[in-house]
Amino acid sequence: MEGIENLHARLEEGIDFFNREYFFEAHDALEELWMEAREQTQRDLFHGLVNIATGFYHYRMGNRKGMQSQLQKGMDKLSQVPARCFGVNVEKLLQDVQPYIQKEYLQAAFAEPLPKIEFSEKEIIR
Repeated sequence: MEGIENLHARLEEGIDFFNREYFFEAHDALEELWMEAREQTQRDLFHGLVNIATGFYHYRMGNRKGMQSQLQKGMDKLSQVPARCFGVNVEKLLQDVQPYIQKEYLQAAFAEPLPKIEFSEKEIIR
């Protein structure tokens, strides 16, 4: 992909970190992709995923305001990309993250397990 070497493997690694709830590591892996991306759809996708990972990192640290702020930023970015983008099921992720923005700050109000990113490597155009 233009300007992004090994996109598939690197995106898969970031999503794997996210899905195993290693949100700090997911942030780092996805942020590298975001910083290198030149095409706007890629930038918005990767930036949105970085924000979502950061939001759930804040969730695990007990920072509800930080969580909701980052999740909202991520949803704003992801709402600008197609429903399925570079193998990521963006539409499902947006649906799964929405309740974490709408609810109050009480820990008991949040669903577990946390959302996962659905990803199909076959959808990435090579």
